[in-house]
Amino acid sequence: MAANLQVVTNSDDALLAWTPDPWSDDLVGFRLERKDLKTGNVTVLNNRIPAGADGTQVPVGGVASTASPIRRCMWVDHDVEQAGQAAYRVTPMAAGAGGFVVREAEASPWVSAEAPDSVDEGAAVYFNRGTIMSQVVSRLAGGEVNVKSLKALKAHLAEPGYPGRRYLAGQARHALLDFMANADRRGNHIYAALYELNDPELIAGLKAFGARCHLLLGNGSSTFDDTAHELESADVIVKHRDLSHTGASSPSVHNKFVVEVDTASGQALRMLTGSTNWTTTGLCTQLNNVLVLERPGTANRFYQQWRKLAEVGDDMPEQLRIDNGKASVDGNITTLFAATKDQAEFAPVLDAIAKAKHGVLFLMFMPGQSPLLEALLARVAEADAPYIRGVVSAVTQSEKGVVTEHNAQVIANGVDPERFHNEVLKPDGLPPANLPKWALEEFQRGMYLSAGLNAIIHSKTLVIDPFSDDCVVVTGSHNFSPAASSRNDENLVIIRGDKALAQAYAVHIEGVYDHFAWRAFLSNGGDPATIYQPLTGWQGGNRAKELAFWMNRA
Repeated sequence: MAANLQVVTNSDDALLAWTPDPWSDDLVGFRLERKDLKTGNVTVLNNRIPAGADGTQVPVGGVASTASPIRRCMWVDHDVEQAGQAAYRVTPMAAGAGGFVVREAEASPWVSAEAPDSVDEGAAVYFNRGTIMSQVVSRLAGGEVNVKSLKALKAHLAEPGYPGRRYLAGQARHALLDFMANADRRGNHIYAALYELNDPELIAGLKAFGARCHLLLGNGSSTFDDTAHELESADVIVKHRDLSHTGASSPSVHNKFVVEVDTASGQALRMLTGSTNWTTTGLCTQLNNVLVLERPGTANRFYQQWRKLAEVGDDMPEQLRIDNGKASVDGNITTLFAATKDQAEFAPVLDAIAKAKHGVLFLMFMPGQSPLLEALLARVAEADAPYIRGVVSAVTQSEKGVVTEHNAQVIANGVDPERFHNEVLKPDGLPPANLPKWALEEFQRGMYLSAGLNAIIHSKTLVIDPFSDDCVVVTGSHNFSPAASSRNDENLVIIRGDKALAQAYAVHIEGVYDHFAWRAFLSNGGDPATIYQPLTGWQGGNRAKELAFWMNRA
């Protein structure tokens, strides 16, 4: 018999899920291989841990999975350059005299990954790699884990050519720059509504348009004092909007969208939105996404919203609230805005959560007493709940708006939902008191605060039944909170039936969940050697539910 393998991808990663056939008691792990479909070259993927619990640190690139088997049934390949041009194979391994035995006869067939970021449905999503409490950031800092080195890293992140910036900003940076470059090359106008702006490379991209760039700049606290003047000196048309009327950052002019408008016809062509603030920290030190929609109908709705917001100045008139809550439908894409009356934008999302059959994955930032979060907690408590994975991130601020604490909470099947309200996980690097022998020390939460950085999940996205024809993606700038619904400028985009897009988001969310869950486990005193336990744990319980979700692609 042969192992069964499924591969799901986004623009940055490939998620592999598999089951051996047969499930032998002597299995210790698996060899993973990747084939370049252009050249035919085969690469053995590396493990990030040593072969045994008593091992020491592995090289920077890891150790081949033939020497240190992958001791689980799911894996994310972060190193693949073009997921759509790769195939994978998994082979069971057993313990042998002086090493491991590769069971070639039980290898899976080669399984190709289909890149889901094509715009067949007019939508593509791109992510950064802003998980900064990580091994890779420790390496970027040269292994010097202290506030001084973190401040030095922060300073470098604003430099366009700095390798650490390019790694952490990932595909999200490329998406923003490419969107501007293509619009500029065509000689078109762009209309941008941005909560805050300070990144030099992105500012340069806007300045290239001159008077063809129309910027509605919000009241985010990270915008530098001279940013607007710098843009205006390049002939950019800058308008300001401040819902607080006092220069405070709340209520927030919280959009992060850009619309390309054809110069000749005046028609909107395409647009982008998502969670990414146009700041260096938004690009590099927070988890974010950029959604690009090649849909003129949706782009026109955002263009009209830009014009409405520019017209009303610093106010939120009653008619604007009413209009914001009216759904704009463009085929499979529904758009709503905030602020609204009676949380009108949440109604279709609550309906989608209630109808979820197979799985729900989500990331939230500062949702407060969100009805969406409450609905998810109710679903995870059901006896026959769908597969549910989510992380909720929040910050605590002083009266002057200074961040004093980072919090994150994990929601999953098998975890009492009541604990969500009672237990707060402090997102941190690997705990020094429980650091695995093979791991580098990671930066801790307190160091980030001292360095003026926020280690947060800033994405606001929800994916329902990603392998179904009835899949749903919910994203945009909206924090899903009652406060955002009633007070802020926000956008909420609901995309139905685009399985490639839904799976792209799902792969990203699963990776974020794993990152936080592992560190939370160790911070709570969990034994690092647990990772070397027998594979039988994947044959039942919540592990089996997780595997079934990704394997069955229901």
